[in-house]
Amino acid sequence: MSEPAALLKRIPEGEGVFQEFKTSLEKIDRTLVAFANTRGGVLYIGIDDHGAATGFKLSNKIKAQIQDIARNIDPPLTPTCIDLGKCAAVIVKEGGDKPYRCGDGFFLRVGASNQRLGRDEIIDLAIRVNQLRFENLTHTGFRYPKDFSTASLKQFLSQSHLNLVRQSMGTENLLISLGVAEKQNRKMLFNHAGILCFSKTPQRFMPQAKISYARYRGIDKTHVVDRAILTGTLFQQLDQVERRVNAAMPLGYQLAAENVRKELPDYPPRALQEALINALVHRDYYESGGEIMVDYYADRIEISNPGELIGHLTIAGLGRKSLRRNPVIAELFFRAGRGEKLGSGITRMNALMQEWKLKAPHYESADGFFSVTFYGPKAPAAEHQLLRLPERPRLFASERNLAPDHFAAAFYATRFNVTSRTAQKDLDVLRQAGVIERQGNGKNTSYRFK
Repeated sequence: MSEPAALLKRIPEGEGVFQEFKTSLEKIDRTLVAFANTRGGVLYIGIDDHGAATGFKLSNKIKAQIQDIARNIDPPLTPTCIDLGKCAAVIVKEGGDKPYRCGDGFFLRVGASNQRLGRDEIIDLAIRVNQLRFENLTHTGFRYPKDFSTASLKQFLSQSHLNLVRQSMGTENLLISLGVAEKQNRKMLFNHAGILCFSKTPQRFMPQAKISYARYRGIDKTHVVDRAILTGTLFQQLDQVERRVNAAMPLGYQLAAENVRKELPDYPPRALQEALINALVHRDYYESGGEIMVDYYADRIEISNPGELIGHLTIAGLGRKSLRRNPVIAELFFRAGRGEKLGSGITRMNALMQEWKLKAPHYESADGFFSVTFYGPKAPAAEHQLLRLPERPRLFASERNLAPDHFAAAFYATRFNVTSRTAQKDLDVLRQAGVIERQGNGKNTSYRFK
C-alpha cells in the first residue's frame, strides 16, 4: 500500500494522540509543536472534526506557507507535506531537540487536543528531555572558599595530573574551565556538579546525593548482615562502597593451564566499579526522594540509581550508543581515571563477566530507576574432582556459571563443536565424577550441575 493510500485509510480512525484534523492553516503551529514535543503525528488539512473532506488543494504556495510556519517554530521543524487529493497530510516526527514552542507558547499532545504548558510544566518537560541539567544549576547557598574542600581538589588534581595546569592558570580559573563554577562580580558561584565533587559536605546542599548499601545473608532482604548510608563527595562515595563490597566478597578459584590454581574474587571488581561509576554519573539528581542503592545478596549484586534511560536510548542499544545525563560529572570522573567518557562501560562489564565465566549482567530501565544485576558464581565443584577430569569436561565444569540451570547433550555438543555421541561420553565422565547429575530419560534427558 502506498503512503498516500495508507494515510487516507487512517482518517476514519478520527482525531487522537497521533493525528488531528484542520480545515485551514489557522493555528497549525500549535499542532506541529505539540506533535514534536510528544511522539510525532499527522496533521490532516481539509478534513473537518467529523472526518469529512471539505476540499483542500496542496499547491506549491500553500506548501511554502506550511514550511514557513514550521521554520518559525523554535527550534525550527521540517515536516513532510503529502498531497492526498481531497486533503493534505503534514507529517511531523517526534523532535530531537525538545522542548519546541511557537508564538502562542509550548504545547503537548494530550489525547485529541493540544495542551498549552504552564511554567512548571515547561520546566518539567525540559528536565525530562535533559535540556535543563541539574548539574549546571548554580546553588546560591554554597560559599566559596568556606564550603569548598581543598583536600578533595588536591586529590582530584593528583589523579587527573592537572597540578601543573593549576599552577599556570590558578585555582579559580581551573575550576571555571572544568565547568564546575563561574565568576560573577568577582564572586565564585558553584553549580551542583562542583558541589557534588568538591564540597566539604555535599549532602548539606543535596541530601539525596548518597548511596544506600546493604548486604544480606540470603537471596532476599529478610536477613541483613551489613547496612550503611554512604555520603561525602561522589569520589568519596565510590571509594567507600568499593571498600565495603570488596571486603565482603569471598575468593573463589579457577584452574588455569597445567592445573594451576588461580584465586579470583567472586565478581570482577572492575565490572562492579564501572556499574558504580555509571550510577553516580548518570543518576537523576533532580529526584530528591531517591538514592543510589547497592544490594549485595548471596547470589547476586544489584546496583540501582534514580533515573531511567534518557532520550531515545534503549536497553538493546546499550554499548553501542551513549547519552550522558550529567556530562560535567562524567568528564570529571574521566579526567580522574575513574570511568570512560565514550560509553564503553557496558561493553567492558559484559566482557569482564564473560572473562570470569559468569552470566552477562542484566540491565533494566523501569519505574524511575536504572538497574544492573550481576549474577554470582554457582557453588564450584571440589578441586580434586576437577583435577581428575580430561581437558574438555574440565573446561566445561569451570564454565558452570555460563550454563543454563538444565541443559541437554546438544548444548555441550554445540559448545565444543563435537558430535552428540562424544558429548554424551563427556557428560557421562562428568556425571561419574559427581560434577553433574542426569534427570529424565530418552529424549527428555537433561543435566544439571550439582
